[in-house]
Amino acid sequence: PDRGREPLAGVHAYYDILSEAGCEVDIWRTTYYHQMPSHQAIIDWVTATGLRPWLQDLTESEQQLFLKRYHQMLEEQYPLQENGQILLAFPRLFIVARRME
Repeated sequence: PDRGREPLAGVHAYYDILSEAGCEVDIWRTTYYHQMPSHQAIIDWVTATGLRPWLQDLTESEQQLFLKRYHQMLEEQYPLQENGQILLAFPRLFIVARRME
């Protein structure tokens, strides 16, 4: 569900808009790796942000079932490191535009 959010344009569209406005444009992607102490810490983080729109439409019991399955999937996809931490990939896109004079 879109939850009322407008979809973002693609990178090429932003480049075109900014360059047509007379800007010099730099675009790059990077991935930060957050050290998380547990799978539950990941759940706590995303339930306070990105999952809120989806969880709000579920009953309390549905939320618990969803989060239990989500926890299982995190354990499958994000193994513990040697020190017990989890590295959570957090990809980001950066666009910097400078107006040319």
